[in-house]
Amino acid sequence: MEKVVDANVFIHGKGSYPFTKALVIPEVLEEIQSQNARNLLINTDYQVKTPSEKNVDKVKEKASEINSPTSEADEKLLALALETDKNILTDDKALQNLALHLETGFEGFLDKATDQKFVWEKYCGNCGRKVSGSKCGSCGSTHLSKKQVRCSSE
Repeated sequence: MEKVVDANVFIHGKGSYPFTKALVIPEVLEEIQSQNARNLLINTDYQVKTPSEKNVDKVKEKASEINSPTSEADEKLLALALETDKNILTDDKALQNLALHLETGFEGFLDKATDQKFVWEKYCGNCGRKVSGSKCGSCGSTHLSKKQVRCSSE
């Protein structure tokens, strides 16, 4: 069975995987630095794919909507899962959360997968007020922090 596979699977893996073929993005290859992880990748049947800009934009839009702390590589990996209609294999909870919001299949690797949706609200690090943009509308500070909040309506 094919799965879209996050770098953390190879980084923390032991060589026994719940897939027969891994689909990865170029950024996953860049994230794999240790010799052990490289060896695991080399001994895996994998294919490097790049998702379409349309799907990347769809994921980025949702990530922005929920203030997701996911990286650009995470978002491209999720876009590939959307595009191929394959489950994503990752222990990254923020990535799993974003997959939940996009109704994309995912599985945990070493950890149990999350089953609750969250959003991240932005707060001003200076005055503590909730912020919707890139700077505080009250004091003008750009020093913002995020707080994870469980979605109550879903």
